[in-house]
Amino acid sequence: MNFGLKLWSTNQDTLPQAEQLIKDDVFQYIELTPIPGTEIDTFLSYDLPYTIHITTERHGLNIADKEKKDFNLETIQNCVEWADQLKANYLILHPGFGSIASSIEFLECIDDKRVLIENMPKVGIADEVIVGYSPEQIFELVGSKFGFCFDMNHAIKAAVSLNKDYKEYIKEFLKLSPSYFHISDGNLANEKDEHLAIGEGNYDFEFLMQYVTSMPSKYITLETPRSNLESFNEDFANLIKIKGNYSSF
Repeated sequence: MNFGLKLWSTNQDTLPQAEQLIKDDVFQYIELTPIPGTEIDTFLSYDLPYTIHITTERHGLNIADKEKKDFNLETIQNCVEWADQLKANYLILHPGFGSIASSIEFLECIDDKRVLIENMPKVGIADEVIVGYSPEQIFELVGSKFGFCFDMNHAIKAAVSLNKDYKEYIKEFLKLSPSYFHISDGNLANEKDEHLAIGEGNYDFEFLMQYVTSMPSKYITLETPRSNLESFNEDFANLIKIKGNYSSF
C-alpha cells in the first residue's frame, strides 16, 4: 500500500519533516490541497511525490452552483496548474452540494483524466444536501471521463443517514473500482462528517482494510486530525493503528 500524508499549501514549514517520512518509507506520497492565495515555489524545491486535492467548499468551491461557474473553473484550473508543476498523478474533486444535474453539467467543462470524483456524506455539516453520496450518483458523475476516489468515512456517514448496513454499502461502492482511498474513523451514531483519529470512533478497521487491500489501487490517504500542525506524530500513530488492524502489511 502507498499511504498518503495530508497537507495544505499553508503547511510549508512541515515539508522537511514530510520529506524525511517519505525518505524513510513511512509514507509514500503527499496529498496536497492548494489554498487560494498561496504560492507553489516552496513545494517545487522538494522532489516529492504528490497528488492534489482540489480546493474544497471551505474556500468557496461548489461545482453544483451554476452561479459560481467562472469561479469554480478558475479555482480548479489553479489546482490543475499545481498538479502539472508537481507532476501529480491525481486531482481529487468534491462534487458539491445542491443539484446533481448541475454538477454533471459543470463536469462537461473539465477534461483531465487525472480527476477523481470523491463520494460524500448525504448531509453536510450545515445540513446542506450533498451531491455524490450514493454509488448511483458517483456512477453518473464519473461517467466515462473520470476516476473515483472512495472516501470510506463519507460512505459510512451516508449509510447512517440512509439507515443502511455500512458494510454492505461499502461493498456497493467497491463495485465502482475506486482508484484511490481516503480513510478516517467516526461515530456510527452520527451522520455528520467527523474525520476522527483511528480508534476514537467505532468503525471496523479490520473489515475496511481487508477490502482496501483487495482492490488494485494502492493509494490511501489518512484524513485523521492533527492537533499540532507542526508535527506528524499523530499521523504516524494513526498509520500504526491501521497497519495493526490488518496483518498483511
